[in-house]
Amino acid sequence: MFKTKISKVLGVVLTAAMVLSMFAVATPVAAANQAWSKIALPGSGATGGYVVSDTDMRFYDVGILEWNADKTAVYATAVYEDANTTAVRVFKSTDAGRTWKMVFSNWDGSSNVLSSPYIFDVCASSVNANEVYFTDGYDIFTTKDGGVTWNKLSNVYTWSLDNDWLNQPEGLIVTLDVGYAGANKYVFTGTASFGSINSVNGVYMCQETAFGMPWSDLSIATQGHAWAYCNVWDVVVDPTDFATKQGIIAVATECDGVSSANNNTYITAKYFGNQWNQPATCKDAVVMQGNTDDVTGVYHAELWLPSDFSSSLTSGKFQAWLALATMSDQGDVYLWYGNSTKTIDLNVSGLDTETEVSDIDGAGGVGTAKLIIGGYLNSIAYGPNTWYSADGLTFTKTSKAPTGDDSWYDEDVTVLALADFATSGKALAGTGGWDCGVSYTADFGKTWNTISMLRQAINEVANIAGNLFVVTYDYVEQSVWRLSGGVYERVFSTSMVDEVGDIDVAVSPAGDAVFVADLGGTMIWRSLDNGQTFTAQVSDITTAGGSTINSWFVSNANTLLVGGDNVVYQTSTNGVLWFARPCAVGIVTSFAVSTDGSVLVATGSLGKVSKSIDGGVTWSTPSAAAPTVSATSLVTFQNGSNSVVYLTGNSGDAFKYDFAATTPAWVQIDNVVTGDYAFDSSSYADVDNGVGIFSGIASGGNVLYVLDGSWDNLIRITNVGTNYTAGIIAAPATAGTATKLIGIAAPGANMLYGIFDDELYVYTDKMAVPVANVKATSTVDSVKVTWDALVVDNTAITVKYFVVVTDNATGYKVAYTVTDADLNQKNGITTLSATFKNGVGDFEIYEDTVYQVSVWAVSPVMSFVGTASVSTQPERLTYTVNLMPTNGAINIPIKPVFAWDSVSTAVSYDLILSTDPTFADATKVLATKNLTTNYWAYDGTLTNSTSYYWKVRVNTANSTSEWFPAVFTTVKADAAPVEVNNPPAITLTVPQAETPAYIWLIVAVGAILTLAVIVLIVRTRRVV
Repeated sequence: MFKTKISKVLGVVLTAAMVLSMFAVATPVAAANQAWSKIALPGSGATGGYVVSDTDMRFYDVGILEWNADKTAVYATAVYEDANTTAVRVFKSTDAGRTWKMVFSNWDGSSNVLSSPYIFDVCASSVNANEVYFTDGYDIFTTKDGGVTWNKLSNVYTWSLDNDWLNQPEGLIVTLDVGYAGANKYVFTGTASFGSINSVNGVYMCQETAFGMPWSDLSIATQGHAWAYCNVWDVVVDPTDFATKQGIIAVATECDGVSSANNNTYITAKYFGNQWNQPATCKDAVVMQGNTDDVTGVYHAELWLPSDFSSSLTSGKFQAWLALATMSDQGDVYLWYGNSTKTIDLNVSGLDTETEVSDIDGAGGVGTAKLIIGGYLNSIAYGPNTWYSADGLTFTKTSKAPTGDDSWYDEDVTVLALADFATSGKALAGTGGWDCGVSYTADFGKTWNTISMLRQAINEVANIAGNLFVVTYDYVEQSVWRLSGGVYERVFSTSMVDEVGDIDVAVSPAGDAVFVADLGGTMIWRSLDNGQTFTAQVSDITTAGGSTINSWFVSNANTLLVGGDNVVYQTSTNGVLWFARPCAVGIVTSFAVSTDGSVLVATGSLGKVSKSIDGGVTWSTPSAAAPTVSATSLVTFQNGSNSVVYLTGNSGDAFKYDFAATTPAWVQIDNVVTGDYAFDSSSYADVDNGVGIFSGIASGGNVLYVLDGSWDNLIRITNVGTNYTAGIIAAPATAGTATKLIGIAAPGANMLYGIFDDELYVYTDKMAVPVANVKATSTVDSVKVTWDALVVDNTAITVKYFVVVTDNATGYKVAYTVTDADLNQKNGITTLSATFKNGVGDFEIYEDTVYQVSVWAVSPVMSFVGTASVSTQPERLTYTVNLMPTNGAINIPIKPVFAWDSVSTAVSYDLILSTDPTFADATKVLATKNLTTNYWAYDGTLTNSTSYYWKVRVNTANSTSEWFPAVFTTVKADAAPVEVNNPPAITLTVPQAETPAYIWLIVAVGAILTLAVIVLIVRTRRVV
């Protein structure tokens, strides 16, 4: 609680940093530089914020939790030691108890060592955020700089002895408070002797600002009382007007030195420098169990005053709550009204159950007080508990208590309401003893999770599930941590339950239930509130003949499978009923479910797999054993498939099995792809000891990940079509032995969690995508390949590529971007293009041939193939005698015939005739032809004495050649006929040459003359 009672209500809102920086863990994202990234787990020591214990330095007790003046820092005391020392430390937290910094140790080698192994009280200044006090029972230490340096006040025992007090304190300082009156600062202490009824103790005051820090005895036993002896358990100053009224309130036990049964416990006060127990200002109130019996045997008391406390007898707000812990089963919470004769026993656990209450805190005023208290029940085995009151009168017990055990000297349970407790229900609790720690609640103490100063260490990480539950191991106890919003909270511990073996965690596929199983035992617990609370199943597998949980699988919030010896134990009622289902795969070691949830498979020590299509009720006849039989086999479905499964195990190798194949058989897929031209593989890209297997999503194929427990690396097997390619993702440089692999499939960005001894890593595979926009262009004897850069959103990454060219008809690989020194293409190229020319670098690129080109990114890991198809060009037509008209020919007829070499593979020819030498002006194109013959007669009439341009190319079934261009000039209008000689290799039907006009004129004249002669002869003949 906040021992400086000036500001009991936590009304100052914590800074955003306190809320948001609770733990230095980010939600796992893409692994930097395409490599494993370490996920910070709850850490020990200074660098880890003292969340868990070191292996050889452990928290044994968490004592007091205390706010500073402005609620920006919490101070805590704890016993933190090895087996040979008792080391009491003071810690400071600026993030609401999530992480801590050690600010004081009684083993730091300085002169400020403690006189006892315990710290009994911590008190913070009400006006200075950097000023804190604590006592070890003999000395009082103070810091004025937030814990950087500590100094001692003058010693009350030494002072009383030197000044020859009549009532020298004989007990220990068990309580502190500080009051201010102008520039004067007063420190108050109360002393007590545990278990003693004849010791001199009292309330003492030190004027810290006066020279020499003088002490005064406030004479609680003799002024206003006639006590022979007494013990003072708590002292507080009036929180609202101490400077005016000098009010001091104490909880004290009168001792007669004869019998503990005759002692009474009182709340007593003094005001205005008067004596204690003055009816005019405040008379004593006796504390009585059940409002009838005197309370004796007190060992701890704590007063809580509301925010609107007023010491006026007529205000109606002269009120406080007392938390009391005793060694006589009389502890409880008592309500006190100033000037009443006795307190009211509130019976927080009911009339018939007594509660030893070690701390109390809260928020609100007299009529609005909301209280959180900590303690333990006397009626059962000791253990921490908390209670909450929404009205200051009635209390509700926690349903999930903080872990720990009772330890009277360090306050069994200390509580601290956080800044917004009144509305949020957020508070801290500190516990002592076995499995102690600082716990956190956000539901007014109904449920608690341990968040820091755990006695447990983390020696091993066992498993993770969901997003994100982590199982960690200590030497004895095991824990389940929940990571939410970058903050770890321990939600389950084996100290909370009876268990036999190691625990494991699983989350239902829908995320609506979290389960914890006792491996080697029989118990399973379920949570329906994201791990906040767990409830044991009503029955276990022993009801169906099972003995121990060997392996298990969560199908949904109610359906679970547990592996046995050639049997699967199945429940669809969360353990209300269990059934034994035959499954002849040996001792079942692994389960898997298809992506759509319709098919289950199980594998076991025989290396076989069996499937179920009815949720595990019936199982098919198992497959043949995999070639390498593994005593611990692991199975997974190919992502998106209901029939293809992958298998690995501790005997090594990775296999594929397809239930839907015509003849199902095991196919090894890891080391069959090693050797020359295995791209990102090496001769060691196979599995020696499979400890984890996961099938992810990939664009353009499938990707399988197998974690190798012998080499601690990740074998990454890609599948495009029927081809498998294996590569290695190296183990983290600082990691230990690989033990488990868990994956989350996502398109092109599979997230993998790897467990290596006591460390957890994440790897985000963003290269399970094809290289995009692969294009290829060609000439007669070369191929040029271009592609887009593979975008990887990490800095300092150089992506390297591999290109292969394959003859489409033969499948023969004719070109690689590979060198003799880099046979397995680990280095690759960094450019975004590659050109292959026949005869250069032993490449074989021929004309008029179809090639397939493939591009991978091979570094830092291999992507998937990006492909394109291209054909080289046919040979271009050349200048030969078979060309007509030949290039540069003149006197060509105005009705020409075009002809060229015949190409055996041609399916057609393209010809263009134009008066534009560039062929760019479409208005000047006279003819565009696609021909199946190697000749063509122009079907128009050209102009005399004009230059014409033509070009021709070959079209084959694969490609098109380059254009062959030529030019010719037509004959002049008065030119003599030109005899055309056809090429000997071309069969053409060539039209006859034209008859000149004058010939026809001669013929016509001759005909006319002949006709005239005939007519003349006829006319001149006579009949005789």
